[in-house]
Amino acid sequence: MPLPKDNYRKQEKINGVIYDMSPAPSYQHGIVNNNINTRIKHYLKDSLCLVFIENLDFKYQPDINDDYVVPDIMVICGRKHLKGGSYSGVPKFIAETQLCSLLFSLFS
Repeated sequence: MPLPKDNYRKQEKINGVIYDMSPAPSYQHGIVNNNINTRIKHYLKDSLCLVFIENLDFKYQPDINDDYVVPDIMVICGRKHLKGGSYSGVPKFIAETQLCSLLFSLFS
């Protein structure tokens, strides 16, 4: 059963300010992120590193505050910094995808 639209909230907290990242990104955004994720996972197949798509909070200054961002794609190799739904270590890679709707309309 899907969540009501009002219950979907993707937020990031930067300098103590909560930013609502809703609404959900387009399906094209998901396709691009999945393609990047697939390439990275293939490259990391014999590694202890993990790749996450939009589902892990990155607490970038856990000793100073409780700010966090939710990168589209993040590669981590230090599992000791994983706790619940967040990561507080230093990621090996972070990607934010930005899509141009004009590009998709030209090639669709």
